[in-house]
Amino acid sequence: MTGTNEHGTTTMGLIDLMTSLAIVFILLFAMVSTQATSEAQSPLQANTENVREVLRDHLGQFGLSLDADPHDPLTLIIVVPEKQLNFEFGQSRLSSQADRFLEATMPFYATALCGPLRKKIDSLTIQGHTDDQGDDIYNLQLSQERSLAVMIKALEVVKRTTPFSYSCFKHLLSASGRGRQDLVYSSKGIVDQEQSRRVSFVIRLRPSNNSGRIPTSSRTGVLKG
Repeated sequence: MTGTNEHGTTTMGLIDLMTSLAIVFILLFAMVSTQATSEAQSPLQANTENVREVLRDHLGQFGLSLDADPHDPLTLIIVVPEKQLNFEFGQSRLSSQADRFLEATMPFYATALCGPLRKKIDSLTIQGHTDDQGDDIYNLQLSQERSLAVMIKALEVVKRTTPFSYSCFKHLLSASGRGRQDLVYSSKGIVDQEQSRRVSFVIRLRPSNNSGRIPTSSRTGVLKG
């Protein structure tokens, strides 16, 4: 009877030891994973802060903000309100206000993205957005035409004002029409038509583990410069 108890005690001891070792292994694995994730995020966070620092005064001057994409840590978004970058109703023709805005801002973006930020930036996509009025296909086509109009004007301005940045900027730039796919809603869940009609400058950062270019957005209607 005593032998049986000793055998049972030994078995329980081995089980406890194996359980303890398993727990230690899990903890070590979690620590290593956390450290690896932290190390991978640090260069990305540094790049993000660097972009914010370079663009800070410019954004403040025009009342713009640089927001992180909640779905993609490599993406930063500058939303330009309709009042600064607008079009004739139902048309893709830039207004005089939009022309002035692009004349004032595009040389800065070209110089910054092709200068101090060049090694940190993979692409700049001009995204056009509409409100929820009208047919889906019509809105998609209109937003694509508008984003392309902004892209063409941007390249014209850069080629004339900062020709040394033109080739690089053209390489980074693309246009994408999103139509009514990314509507902006009020706190009451109602579509905010004014804020939904917008142009966004989408900055794609390079991943820290890849010094080369990565594919640009695969969203519908991307046109490369």
